[in-house]
Amino acid sequence: MHNENKNQQLKAQAVNYVREIINITAPGHRIPGIRQLMSNSRIGRIRLEKALQEFVRSGTLEIRPQSGCYRSIKTPAPAPLVFIHFSHRPIVEKANIFNGGVLKHLREKAAAAGQTLEVIHAAGLSTEELCSVLKNLRTSQAFILSAYSADTVNHLREYVPYTVSINPRYQETAGSELRDSPDMTAMQMEYLFNRNYRNIAYIHNAEEHLNAPVQFMRLFDYYRIMAEHGIKVEPEWVFSGTCKREEFFRLMHRFICCKRPADSVIIPGSSLKMLYDFCALNGLQIGRDLPVICCDNVEPDLVPHATTVTNSPQEIGKLAWQVMQETLQGRIVCTTTKLKIITGETLPYLTPQKKPRN
Repeated sequence: MHNENKNQQLKAQAVNYVREIINITAPGHRIPGIRQLMSNSRIGRIRLEKALQEFVRSGTLEIRPQSGCYRSIKTPAPAPLVFIHFSHRPIVEKANIFNGGVLKHLREKAAAAGQTLEVIHAAGLSTEELCSVLKNLRTSQAFILSAYSADTVNHLREYVPYTVSINPRYQETAGSELRDSPDMTAMQMEYLFNRNYRNIAYIHNAEEHLNAPVQFMRLFDYYRIMAEHGIKVEPEWVFSGTCKREEFFRLMHRFICCKRPADSVIIPGSSLKMLYDFCALNGLQIGRDLPVICCDNVEPDLVPHATTVTNSPQEIGKLAWQVMQETLQGRIVCTTTKLKIITGETLPYLTPQKKPRN
C-alpha cells in the first residue's frame, strides 16, 4: 500500500510538472525536450514520458516527427482560474502536504463551482513572461502563492483583475491577501509557560527574513516575551535551523553542553527530522530528555509525534476561496491564517522543582 501511494504521488508530480510547462508555452510552440524536462524537474524519463502521453491523448499536446512535442492549437476554452506559485519544485497535490493541500482544496472548490484551475510554476519566469502567460490564458482570477515582491503582484494585477496572495513574502500590501498568522511564537510560548517551562530555547529560520519577514518577526517575539518574563536567554539556546546537517549537529552539541541548560525547545517543522536524528545518535529521548514544540506540518513517520502549532492546508484553502469570493465583489480583503495547536507526545507537563529550605 505504501509503495502504491508513493507511485501515485510520483505520477501526480510528473503530470503536474508537465501541465505547468504547457501553461507557460504558447499554443503551437514547442515544449522543451525530454532531457531538459528531466534536468529541470529531477523526475525520471519513464514517468515524464507517460505524463506527456496523457496530454497527447487528451489533445493538449501533439507530437511532430523529427521535430518534437508541441502545444496544440485549439479553440479557446473558457477562461480558467489560475494558481501561480514560486516554489522551486512542482507542487504535489496531497491533502497532508502544506502547499499541495491548499492547491488540492482550491481545485476541488473550483470543480464544485464548474470551473477549472490551472497551475503556473512561476519560478524562473520573468514578470513579463508570466504576464504573457496570463494574457494567453485570458484569466480573471488568480491565487498567488509565496510571491517575493509586491511589485510583481501589482504588475500581475494589471492583467488579472481579481487576485488573492497566499502567504506573501513581502511586507507591503498588494491587493487581497491571506498572510501567515503573526501569533505563532506567542501561542507556542504561552503553551510552554502553561506547562511550567521557562528556560525555552529557539531554533529559527530568521535569516530568511528578507524573503519571509514573518520569520524575523517570530524571532523578535521570542526575545520580547522572554524579556517580559524576566528570563535570561543563553547564546547557546538560539540558532538557525536552516543550516546543513553537520552544522546543525555542531550547534546541537553546543546547545546540550550549555552550562545553563534549556528545559524545552521551539523548532520549525523543516528542522525537526535533523533534531530527531541528533537525539537518536546521542542517546537522548525526544519528550523525556528534550521537550519539543514545533510549527507547521510534521512528518507522520517521526516518533514520538510532535506537539505543533500549525495551519490546516484545507482550512487555508477554504479561507483563500472565501477571500476570493469577497474580492470578486470589489472588496480588498487582508486577513491572516488561523492557527491551532495539535498536541503530540513531545511536551509533557514539567513538574516545578521545589526550592530547598534554608
